[in-house]
Amino acid sequence: MRQGLLRTTEAQFAAGATRVLPAHLDGKWYASWEQAKASIEALPMQKFRAALFTAHLMGGCAMGEDPKQSVVRSDGRHHELANLSVLDGSVFPTSSGANPQSPSTA
Repeated sequence: MRQGLLRTTEAQFAAGATRVLPAHLDGKWYASWEQAKASIEALPMQKFRAALFTAHLMGGCAMGEDPKQSVVRSDGRHHELANLSVLDGSVFPTSSGANPQSPSTA
């Protein structure tokens, strides 16, 4: 669990985040990777202290006609793999902020 908090926090700072709040009840907002790393190393890893959750992930598999700009065509077929179609929320341009069941099955 601690390694997960460390890796996700490091990735967020590497991607340009200016502040990060780890998913832990004792976590605080950190303004630098160095500050966050030291604090996360000291967080208690007791039952119910770290927050585990899931979300409706969307986006990440760009849809479009240009193979240099996207993974799949507008009909969901992969640009290079003939027998692969991606037909889930990963082809959404961004998160809808709501359960994606209806648009995913439409």
